[in-house]
Amino acid sequence: MKKLRIPMKDVEAAAQLSSIALILGWSLESVTEATSTRPYQIIWVTDEDEAGSRSIVRFIDDFMIEVPYIYIESEAPERLAPGLPGFVDVYTNDEIRKLADSAATAEQLHLAVRLMALTAPPEFDASFFEFFRKSLTFPDPTVQRKAILSMGYVGWKELLPVLEQLAKVAPDAEVRDLARISLEGFAKHGTSN
Repeated sequence: MKKLRIPMKDVEAAAQLSSIALILGWSLESVTEATSTRPYQIIWVTDEDEAGSRSIVRFIDDFMIEVPYIYIESEAPERLAPGLPGFVDVYTNDEIRKLADSAATAEQLHLAVRLMALTAPPEFDASFFEFFRKSLTFPDPTVQRKAILSMGYVGWKELLPVLEQLAKVAPDAEVRDLARISLEGFAKHGTSN
């Protein structure tokens, strides 16, 4: 199954997604309340498509990435995705790329790095990588911390040297600690997206 994440502009978009699910006849599978280790989540299952497969559509309000998003698991998630921006307030790939390309301040980078991490392809992409490197090495430690936390959503082995460098020499102790924890996560869980 392929996977696709679509960042939402605010948590209220969950109500919009719930309305679309009701209109389209998606079956509500479950609602998971947030805990200190698990995000709030609503899961729907779609009817079978022409090929006989179903899609799983999740609304996730994840406190780690601090951006609510739609997570689609499907044989062809791109079939569901184009219709969503017409009904649900989501970031388009063009909007995300413009934010990333123009981000110069810490505040701009905070949001851009989280959005880019959610939409990064599963395979290495040099343009995303350069943006992540910029965020991980930005002089403001708050940007570095957001970037390190976001890298868990990317999972590319090409990020390891940058994280290793931060773990060794970052001036901010919290950045060093987060980089070490992130490296341990890569070692434990591998580098899958």
